[in-house]
Amino acid sequence: MLYEWIRGESNDGEGRSLFPGKKSKYILVIAICLGLLALIWPVTRTDKSANNKTGPISSQITSDKKLNRELALELEYILSRIDGAGKVKVSISLASGGLKTYAANTRNESRSIEESQNGANKKTTETNVARDLAVSAGAPLFVENKTPEVMGVLVVAEGATSPIVQEKLVQATATLLNISPHQVCVMPGRDI
Repeated sequence: MLYEWIRGESNDGEGRSLFPGKKSKYILVIAICLGLLALIWPVTRTDKSANNKTGPISSQITSDKKLNRELALELEYILSRIDGAGKVKVSISLASGGLKTYAANTRNESRSIEESQNGANKKTTETNVARDLAVSAGAPLFVENKTPEVMGVLVVAEGATSPIVQEKLVQATATLLNISPHQVCVMPGRDI
């Protein structure tokens, strides 16, 4: 039927053609081929998911830096309120990026096979344990998200020339961050 339509033949045998020359027929065939090629050609899209292959890693680094800076700012604000401390600057050293625990589905499968040949019994036990990450709405489920561990803190304060103020700053910092006093270094400073 398509062949007849292209050739321009009708049911009564007349040979009237929609495309009078061979050149027109070739153009039609080429146009159809290009149309089919356009349909099956892989479309390249700029998906956010394709461009963000390193997204979670870079966002995690950014969030760690942001958390570090927020802790430092809060600590600066609190320590500057201590009597005699003056202006305070804080630098916090974190041990790691924290710990994120994800929910997992665990499947245990056990299979036992007992065979008896010529009076000898043979027992085979096969155990398979499979753990899959639990996912909800396309994202893994968090069970626990621990904040990073603080390795040490440097406090530079205008009023740290006094040993009493230094001790107050060390104790306040150790208490606020739940770290040992030996992890806190307080130094006197000026023009902060």
